[in-house]
Amino acid sequence: MNNLDERDGGRASMRTPVLVVLLLVTGIVVGGGAAYLLMSRDGTSAAGADSCGAYDTIELTVGPELYGAVLKAVEETAPECTRVEPDLRPGIDVAKGVALGGAVPDIWIPESRFLTTKAYVGNARLRVLARSLAHTPVLLVGGKSARRFDSWGDAETSGLVSVPDPETTVAGTLAVVAPQAEARAVGRSVVDARQLVVPFAQTYGARRSRGDDAEVAPAMFARSSSRLVVTTEQELASVQGRSDLRDLTPAVGAPALDFPMAVSEDAEPAAREVARALADYLGSPDGRAELNAEGLRATGDQRSPGSVSTVTTVLPTPTGASISGTVQSWRTLAVPSSILAVVDASGSMDFSAGTGTRMDLLADAAGIGLSFLPDHARVGLWVFSIDKGGPGRDWRELEPIRRLDDLRFGRTQRYALRQRAMEMPGLTDGGTGLYDTALAAYKEAVRSYRPHYSNAVVLMTDGQNEDPGSIGLRPLLAQLKALRDPDRPVRLVGIAISGDADLAALEQMAHVTGGEAYLAAQPQDILEVFAKAVLSR
Repeated sequence: MNNLDERDGGRASMRTPVLVVLLLVTGIVVGGGAAYLLMSRDGTSAAGADSCGAYDTIELTVGPELYGAVLKAVEETAPECTRVEPDLRPGIDVAKGVALGGAVPDIWIPESRFLTTKAYVGNARLRVLARSLAHTPVLLVGGKSARRFDSWGDAETSGLVSVPDPETTVAGTLAVVAPQAEARAVGRSVVDARQLVVPFAQTYGARRSRGDDAEVAPAMFARSSSRLVVTTEQELASVQGRSDLRDLTPAVGAPALDFPMAVSEDAEPAAREVARALADYLGSPDGRAELNAEGLRATGDQRSPGSVSTVTTVLPTPTGASISGTVQSWRTLAVPSSILAVVDASGSMDFSAGTGTRMDLLADAAGIGLSFLPDHARVGLWVFSIDKGGPGRDWRELEPIRRLDDLRFGRTQRYALRQRAMEMPGLTDGGTGLYDTALAAYKEAVRSYRPHYSNAVVLMTDGQNEDPGSIGLRPLLAQLKALRDPDRPVRLVGIAISGDADLAALEQMAHVTGGEAYLAAQPQDILEVFAKAVLSR
């Protein structure tokens, strides 16, 4: 329980006799915070609290880094007869909820302004009252063997940077877009800067696939390591026992968490009063001292509290739309694929399509597609037609699912798959054994499931099931649904080659497994649709 006095004008103070009581309301805990109830009364008797009549209840949601300082500000400033319910929640989580139709908190203090933009919260009814209440730079830190790069882009493409998940942390997000933020200063075009996300994301995905970087923290590597870690100035200041850690942020500057304050337009007027009081306090000498004590820079501070870092230049934050687009690209690139490609090798794949046959085009698309997949991607290849694998077995395995850099008999899996793709035009014959193959392939992909990968069966056909002895569509769908495990997700992605294919059946198979189905209506569509299917998540 905290007890605060009332100063003239009804604001809370700890210097005068007790005229305002700050109660910790038992039974109300919101996101780890308590509800603070401030009320005026005429005397010291508890019964006098009833003079408030009704109370204004204000929801206050704050990002983790600023939460402690804001709680102190609430204690010092909340108006009389007001209950403030603080909630510690990452801004990305709040934005996702709002974008899906959830309510905007009465007062919201996320970690960065981009989270308040339309790209993240849609048409949410909110107003930004303060662009920044405090800030903390995003740094690159390392030990005695680590080096400082000339730019964020150079550092992130070196393969030496570990970053918190950009989909769930604002520090990670800002690090991923830092090459765009610094582009003009380092003489790089924005287009070129955006391309740097590709190797950075793929390196991240490769490390995560090995179980590395699941949790990223400044002191995660040995003192002799040459790796760099993305962190905040505030987090670096909290590290104990690692005096070797240095701020190695490029001299061009650093992005920063800037903690704007937004108020819901549907909130009661008291919310704006509370918000203004909080902003005033955090800008006051006492508030600035509290921010510095929490390891944060107050508004206007150019230097680090305690000289933790040397950053004096804050890079501009890209637009919300640009950040959102980059993170979407990251999502596709960083999660490696584990794919079982299943190709129709029935006689109809010999039909003419442009300058070659349908199978010729598909084999070419497969070869090109392999070029864009990183070494840690896992790919296997089957072909199918009725009895292709022997009597009663419509599928034939050409290569099992392995990493593309897996070396067997002096050749990599990537090389083996390219050779198999070249052989496929000579394997076409017979009718389409679609349903049995789909079920067998899905079972194999489930058996070969790998965490930290996007696991999928990519099923490509130009026809309908023609095997009279195969499973029917309804039992097939039932079995696929039974095999689906939300904790070990495997999607079936269908590609219908031409209007002759049974797109409706592919759509149903995809739907019950959480996948998608695509139509390559024209020969020239095959490569584009194949790439879309492989990159889908």
